[in-house]
Amino acid sequence: MSQKPQYLMLMAVLVAVACSDNTVSSPSPRAIEPTNNNAVYRALGTDERLVAMGTSISAGWASNGMYEGSQQGAWPALLDFGNSDPMTLPLIQSPGCISPLIAPLGANARLSGETFAGSTVCAPNVAGVTLPTQNVALPTAIAADALQKTPQIAGASLPFYSRVLAPGMTQLTAALSQNPSIVSVEFGGNEVLGATSGLFALGITVVPFPFFAQPYGILLDALSASQKKVVLVSLLSDARNVPAMRRATDIWANRDEFARLHVTVSSDCENSPNYINVSTKSIAMAFAGAATAAAGQPAPVYSCADIPGTTDAVLTPTDIAAANALIAQMNTFIQQQAEARGFALFSLSALYERNEGKQPYSIVAQLTSTAPYGQEISLDAIHPSSFGHQLLAHAAAKAIRETYGKGQPNSLKVRAEISLAEQLVEPTVPAFALEQARQLTARNANARVPACFVPGAC
Repeated sequence: MSQKPQYLMLMAVLVAVACSDNTVSSPSPRAIEPTNNNAVYRALGTDERLVAMGTSISAGWASNGMYEGSQQGAWPALLDFGNSDPMTLPLIQSPGCISPLIAPLGANARLSGETFAGSTVCAPNVAGVTLPTQNVALPTAIAADALQKTPQIAGASLPFYSRVLAPGMTQLTAALSQNPSIVSVEFGGNEVLGATSGLFALGITVVPFPFFAQPYGILLDALSASQKKVVLVSLLSDARNVPAMRRATDIWANRDEFARLHVTVSSDCENSPNYINVSTKSIAMAFAGAATAAAGQPAPVYSCADIPGTTDAVLTPTDIAAANALIAQMNTFIQQQAEARGFALFSLSALYERNEGKQPYSIVAQLTSTAPYGQEISLDAIHPSSFGHQLLAHAAAKAIRETYGKGQPNSLKVRAEISLAEQLVEPTVPAFALEQARQLTARNANARVPACFVPGAC
């Protein structure tokens, strides 16, 4: 699949930024306080006003969509600095914008009643919300977007922009217009996320390092000039730790389950060093298997071989090495900026590189479980669940307290947390789960599954 090189558009953005002035919009009225807000962390014990800038991870995107339930659980909303007012949020009514997937994945359904194929739903903001609010992070955003992209520029293809930013505002102008005392900055993931499509191509699926570093530096200059406290967020260190990525040998080890769902796993998976993005590929194969079985046709073959130059959901060792080299370069730059400017810093590795690691891969579990990628990850196999956001909030609070909390109380109080029972997935009898998977796939035989569940990744 060919795509127009994005680095040419980024060059135009950077030229425009260099020629623009530094004025920002005047402050807008505060949004209504979100109901049932989950502010659970007391980081500094002093009055602070946080504004969050960044990507879908900071915005509260989960399971391929965003609505008030997921927004209230995002890690910035969990930070409580002892203010009398909770963090204001650009809450979006149910069923969201776009509407998220619902469990189990084998049901092929979204909260809106739409299927995996896509969601055209974009519900309005909750009544009374006034933009901008204290969370201006946006799905699909790269660092350059924070400087230039307004709702008008984003247009109809990115409808959530108009639910988060006021007309004419960028993330940067929206953040500064609120005169925050502290700003979180979480960019970089979308610059490299496209590699999970199976194709690492500079300027096509991933953003070359200079086109991340330059706008990111301009963004930090603007925050430094306004004398804000800042907490930077670096990336995970290894693309193989993305929850959606599984070893080809994991697919081979699970070949008996695939066979029971009328899918033949190719022998090219047995000793392959490749990694597979299973988030949509495995589900599509299972749906196809149900269709061919119903038609009395041969089972489809699940191959782990790479098709060079295509977005085939297969990453070779070369692809992974290239992605990790770019990630390392970006992480080094973010760390250097934090050290040089005296900013706080924490890493997404607090979630994505925990010691527990991934559970053994199972297509049946992927189709039938309420948490197929673990309790920390939502149904799109990339974004955090509510528990995953709590892990990030802990890491953020620790970094902020260590950098800016000198002389402040060191206690980190938690008013509410997900219980141990909520963290555990209730086991399913294997025979029952297999039968459930068969019924679900038969019901959705040959249903269309998109190339990925993550905006900007395919």
